Amino acid sequence: MKRAFWDWNPEINWDAPAGRLLLSFASLLDSAEPVKVTVFGSVPLQLTIDPSFVSGDVDIFSEHDFSTIIAKAELGKGQTEPYIEQTPPNIFIASSNWQARAHSEQKDGIIWTFPHPLDILVAKVKRCADKDINAFRLVIRETGHPTEDELRSALQGVVDMYRPAFDEENPGGDPIANTQLLWETLYGHSIDVRAEIIRPALEVRRVAYGLDLGHRAALRKRLEES
Repeated sequence: MKRAFWDWNPEINWDAPAGRLLLSFASLLDSAEPVKVTVFGSVPLQLTIDPSFVSGDVDIFSEHDFSTIIAKAELGKGQTEPYIEQTPPNIFIASSNWQARAHSEQKDGIIWTFPHPLDILVAKVKRCADKDINAFRLVIRETGHPTEDELRSALQGVVDMYRPAFDEENPGGDPIANTQLLWETLYGHSIDVRAEIIRPALEVRRVAYGLDLGHRAALRKRLEES
């Protein structure tokens, strides 16, 4: 069976700068049951691929609100470097099945979840700043992934990212132009985003929704003839 992502069995480097910060944060929690925290952004790459790949912010999300704890411990923005920033879960742009390939482990009273590097990279496409491109280069250099097919398939999984932004929304970049830039930078040639990513993804969705008009017409014809 064709895999849309590469196998990933990481060992978390808790001695990396972000790892030490997260463990300091964990030591402040007092809960009878383990709490769930997802770490995203660039930090999972630092903790699993290259500890020198530093980021100023350590992005997390959880069903629990840690804002008071983070502020009192002076672990937030403007208080320390790096700092912890808790965001809403929908800030993380990823396909609906990202959790199926994420890595989770329990440590110090927290169930930590780290998205797969492919999902981490896909979430960076909309902004695609220099540091985001460097994240792609790092992962490809150290792992040989993502291949073109892997990245193409992953982007089809977040096809709604390519829709126009709401008027009230900060668009945060042009994902079509950013995807073209990534292909030229990483793979040395251009890509037709609409033909290779958007249209195939929407066709799969139409079939799943029963909107494949050609299939339905053929089925109706067979029923009429029977």
